[in-house]
Amino acid sequence: MKAVNSEFRSALMRSIDVGEQKAVKIRDLIENRLAGYRKESQESFDSFKKNAYRIITPMLSDDGDGLIRIKKGNAYIYYWSSQEDKDAALEQFEMSEERALAFSFIKEYLPELIPPHIYCSLQTEFKKAEEVLHQSDLTKYFSKIDFNPLGYDIHSQLDHDYISKEQLSAWQFVFDCTFNENCFSCCYESIHENYNAKQLIISPQRIVLLNHQLKVLGYEHSTKSTRYFQITKLSALTKSTESFVELAKTDYESVEKFSAICHSWVKNYFESTSLSTRAKFTPLLTQDCWLMETELSFPVHFNCNEPDPFFVANYLGMFADSILVQQPTFLRKEMQRRANRLANIYNDPANAEKSISSSPHVMAKKL
Repeated sequence: MKAVNSEFRSALMRSIDVGEQKAVKIRDLIENRLAGYRKESQESFDSFKKNAYRIITPMLSDDGDGLIRIKKGNAYIYYWSSQEDKDAALEQFEMSEERALAFSFIKEYLPELIPPHIYCSLQTEFKKAEEVLHQSDLTKYFSKIDFNPLGYDIHSQLDHDYISKEQLSAWQFVFDCTFNENCFSCCYESIHENYNAKQLIISPQRIVLLNHQLKVLGYEHSTKSTRYFQITKLSALTKSTESFVELAKTDYESVEKFSAICHSWVKNYFESTSLSTRAKFTPLLTQDCWLMETELSFPVHFNCNEPDPFFVANYLGMFADSILVQQPTFLRKEMQRRANRLANIYNDPANAEKSISSSPHVMAKKL
């Protein structure tokens, strides 16, 4: 429904009067006060009426205050118990400067995690937010803020307003299947032969924004394994008749004890993150060196039933030679493997291309 946004919701709430003597039927509201919204939606009367009911029902009060519904004959009539209650309910639809800032931030930096149909219904809010901030001193916040989680000004290319209709449809399809727990059939563009250009059946578990790439964590039925699939690389998407396979988090993640020697600046960094609540830091004899101990979660590797160090190793790699992983052993070995290969390609650039070409297959434990 095109009109299901805060503007329509606000109009619906405003069209209901205060006091039982002014109670009104939904049908009368639609025909007399909301006719313009219905025309814009291009929906049938019954469909539009159902959407109005969906908005009103969660707001009904059971204690005699707020929005009231009573039965009169064969129909229900609605009214607000007081002007104060009506005003309080309508406040949520007002676009304050603070809300405008929040909407603008989401649109600018986190649009990938908003399902396309919800993004579409928020267009009025985004436009209002832009108008409010244009006249507000809060605009200076955006001129003074850089949102760079990876340490560099790099962001996803996924954009609701500019991607093709086919991409938008695929994006929405994967969101719907994930939220409704439906498995789907697809082809996938992959560098790994056991996935590339083959018809896959996937039970989607979670939507993940990972390194500025929107991915779906899916259980692949034929290999009975889980892995991250980049949504923009999925094609030929159709619903599958196979039963959805629901996994517990323990089925695709393992928690391992982690310890490392790190410099003070690395310790200070970790202490400023959510890891600080469960990490222990012990000073070592050498100046500015600390022993860090905690627990970390690792996804299960899609090619073997073992913890996959890929993402954690990528993350720890930004600390370069200011950290030495001690355990778990599989993570230490991966960090050591990467260090050795990096040394080789920089010390022997003539053979670097061969090493670079095989790199992802080595990480996938295929060479």
